[in-house]
Amino acid sequence: RFIMSFSSGSERRQKEIEMADGGLIVLPRTHPVLEETVRHQLELAQEVKTQDPNLDSKEKKKLGSVSLTFYDFEHSHYKVTLVPKSSTVMTVSLNLPCFPEIEKEGVEEMLKKKYGDMLQPTEQGYHVTLGVDVMEPGQPIDSIVKLFAGLKESILITPMVGYFQAFLDGKPREKTFSFNLRKDTVLYVVPRKDRVTTALRLSLQDPVDLQVAEIFLKDYKEVQRRKAGGAPPAWFSINPPEELEGEKKGSLGFISFAVEERHMKDMAKTAAAIINFRSFLQYHLKCSKAFFHSRMRKKVKEFLKVLNRAKTDFEGETKKKTKKTAGGKVFKAR
Repeated sequence: RFIMSFSSGSERRQKEIEMADGGLIVLPRTHPVLEETVRHQLELAQEVKTQDPNLDSKEKKKLGSVSLTFYDFEHSHYKVTLVPKSSTVMTVSLNLPCFPEIEKEGVEEMLKKKYGDMLQPTEQGYHVTLGVDVMEPGQPIDSIVKLFAGLKESILITPMVGYFQAFLDGKPREKTFSFNLRKDTVLYVVPRKDRVTTALRLSLQDPVDLQVAEIFLKDYKEVQRRKAGGAPPAWFSINPPEELEGEKKGSLGFISFAVEERHMKDMAKTAAAIINFRSFLQYHLKCSKAFFHSRMRKKVKEFLKVLNRAKTDFEGETKKKTKKTAGGKVFKAR
């Protein structure tokens, strides 16, 4: 199975963080703040709608104004807005730096097909805006939450899914597609007759991160090869893979996955796992460094205990002990 498999975005947060083979943690695919905010506003609106109209004004539940901005991986950020005094339509706007690079790779068509009437005029400073009337949502709350929470992932995987579908249709594309997933990461999609190769060119600035990441990726390649079952084979090297010969090197190197026909049964899941690999790597880098620091702090405490035991109370001699008898007499050692 694919080590980067994730649980559904509609499940509770504590169930979403799973352990993969080798003790690696797989991250949730949705943003918890976005998911919980959208769900809360929709559920609150239904309570307001169905409450007893004869209740005292102090006891009645009311919709409150919402203006919330928060950040996510890939240097993206969201804005959730609801102003009940003027409209009961809650909007969610997404700013995704790489959006202009992938917009023409089927993203516009995907948004129209998947979100339809939810698409709103794009808010200034953002790339996509969705909206839903919280009083009359028109769909089950779980469905709406899943659609809103999966917005970023749906956009990012669309180019890759397009290449997978063309391969399955027997009309593989000829052009290699690439875009900047992050400022330090470039994603390549390379079509071949028997597979579609996806590669990430990774660049890290911190020298410690570089060393830790290199060890991690070399070990990941071996673990993935031995334990991942039917997952796409992973390949890591400082130099670009054969399909990308001549491309500029990253400070860390390239990690590539050979996606074959058997891996395309669930194209969206496979593409999402590859897209999320960079965040997966960053998370484990932070965890590794935190583990190293905790071990160092523990060792320092042990050294301090040894030093404290070796200390003397006076210069060059230990404190002389005194003893008392039952009668109160004091004896000093000489």
